[in-house]
Amino acid sequence: MDFFRALSFLTILSCPSCDSPPEQLGRCCAWFPAVGLVLGTMLAAAGAGLAFILPPLPSAAFVVMLWAFLTRGLHLDGLADTFDGLGGGWDGPSRLAIMKDSRLGTFGGIALAGALMVKTALLAGLPGEAGVRALLAAPVAGRWAMLPAIYFFPSARPGGMGDLFKKGSPSSRLALGTLLAAAAAAPAGSRGAASLAAAAVLSAALSRLLTRLLGGLTGDSYGAVCEFAEIGALAVFAAAPLI
Repeated sequence: MDFFRALSFLTILSCPSCDSPPEQLGRCCAWFPAVGLVLGTMLAAAGAGLAFILPPLPSAAFVVMLWAFLTRGLHLDGLADTFDGLGGGWDGPSRLAIMKDSRLGTFGGIALAGALMVKTALLAGLPGEAGVRALLAAPVAGRWAMLPAIYFFPSARPGGMGDLFKKGSPSSRLALGTLLAAAAAAPAGSRGAASLAAAAVLSAALSRLLTRLLGGLTGDSYGAVCEFAEIGALAVFAAAPLI
C-alpha cells in the first residue's frame, strides 16, 4: 500500500483508494526509488520508440516533456521555488517567504529552463542502449537522493511538507530505500552504480548548502535535490565514454 501512496504522490498515476493524511506520507518514502523505476521504464520505452521516427534532439525533447508531465512537474516546481528564494531573499526567513509564493520569478524561471535544456542536451547525446539505461537509472537516482536529504538534514518549517516527511519516517526506511535503489540501478551496471554515487554527492552538497542558507530543508528543497540528482545521473552516462 505504501508503494501506491508513493506512486500517487510522485506521479500522475493516482490511486484514489491510497489517499492518506499528509502526516502519513513519510511512511511511503522508502518506495520513492521503486516509483523512479516505474517512471524510468515508461520514459525508456517512449525514448526507444521515438528514436525510430525522430532525430536525437527532438526525441530527447519529447522525452523530457513526458518526464515533466508524468511527474506533474512536482520536482521542477520545487527547483524553481528554491531558486526564486535563493535569488530574491537576503536571509533565511525572507528566502522561505519567497519560496511559499506560488508565482514563478526570474531566478526560478532560469533554473527551470536550465534544467529542462540540460536534460534534453544530455539525453540527445546518449544514443541507443545508453539512452535507455540512462532513462532507467536517472529517475531512480533522483528519487533516492531525497531520502538522505530527509533523514540527515533538519526541516526549515515546522509542520511543513519537509517536516512531515522527516517526522513520519523511521530510520529503517532509508535502508530499505537504499536497497531498492541499488536493485533498480543494477541493470545499468557500473554506470548505474556511478549514477547513485553522483546522486549521493549532489544530495549531500546541495542539502548542506540549502540548510546553511535556509536554516533547514523544505518540500521544495527535496524537489531541487531530485532534479540535481537526475541531471547528475544523466551526466554520468553522458561522460562514461570519456572516463
